[in-house]
Amino acid sequence: MVCKTKLQPSGLLLTALLAAGCFAGLGAAAEAPQGCLTAPKSPLVVNVRDKGAKGDGRTDDTEAIQEAIDEVGGTGGTVLVPQGTYMVDAVKKKQRLSLKSDMTLKLAKDAVLKAIPNDSRKYAVLSISDVSDITVVGGTLEGDRTEHQGKAGEAGMGIRIDNGAKRVTISGVTSRKMWGDGFYVEGAKDTKFCGIIADNNRRQGLSIVEADGVLVTDSVFRNTHGTRPSAGIDLEPDHAEQKIVNVRIQNSKFIDNAGPGIEIAGKRGAVAKVELARNMFRGNRPILVENAPAVLASAICANRQVSSQTARQEGPYAFADAVDVVVHQNDCGEGSDMRFEVNRNTRKKKK
Repeated sequence: MVCKTKLQPSGLLLTALLAAGCFAGLGAAAEAPQGCLTAPKSPLVVNVRDKGAKGDGRTDDTEAIQEAIDEVGGTGGTVLVPQGTYMVDAVKKKQRLSLKSDMTLKLAKDAVLKAIPNDSRKYAVLSISDVSDITVVGGTLEGDRTEHQGKAGEAGMGIRIDNGAKRVTISGVTSRKMWGDGFYVEGAKDTKFCGIIADNNRRQGLSIVEADGVLVTDSVFRNTHGTRPSAGIDLEPDHAEQKIVNVRIQNSKFIDNAGPGIEIAGKRGAVAKVELARNMFRGNRPILVENAPAVLASAICANRQVSSQTARQEGPYAFADAVDVVVHQNDCGEGSDMRFEVNRNTRKKKK
């Protein structure tokens, strides 16, 4: 079905899907997508300013913020990052910000964790590795894309979730201007991305390399460009032993990415049990599925694609409004709709 509707341009770009302030006493209330957040188990709140963090956009605040994390880790409490720009070392593995199990990191609406410009091929502004029961809420992570001092590599990440991490929720967080990906998941179980924004990252908005159980809902992936595949979300194992299963991506927007809105590539490892529903695509190919026969067309449904066109001129003095053409994909019960999904297998070349 195709319909034409006049839309205000501002209605096409979601710039305020933040779920910050979800906890009483930590800012203005904003409702997160249902099922995404649980209240902290402990009333303990440690403000990073009390540990010496400046948030002035000049001082290296890594050590002070990590001190707050170390104090709260394992307690069920919350580390609070107030308004300000906090410069952090994202390169040195033993010094970068690393969250502990059973804690919440809450960033104020105008709080920014910004990577100190570097020349590294890989980095992570925030690391969530081999831990469980973690929540990150609100604020912005900013990479060094425009200030990067090298030309090699593509693995500068905003949030890196890996090495057996379990039960991780990222809600209302913006990750932008990364040398690599806004968000990255490898070897994790039960991960949720709720109301996040990935904007102007170089390689991917979100990369999923190995995972069992990923929910992406009410989120925005836009302006990904710089190095291939430049997808909004890329589901792609790196090795044969890696698997991606039980993924649901819903109610999200994919806008002006250089690559596909969602790319699923199973050439190196298995991808299965993926559902894509009620998403909107604009300015990029909607969905590309390669070498992933276990990803069923019947689980890709109720999405829509928006494209702009100029209305026909009704006479020399008539004003022609731009209109948005909205193409709706079939519901799941109506069978596959190949207007959205490109599904192909790569054949091995004969020697």
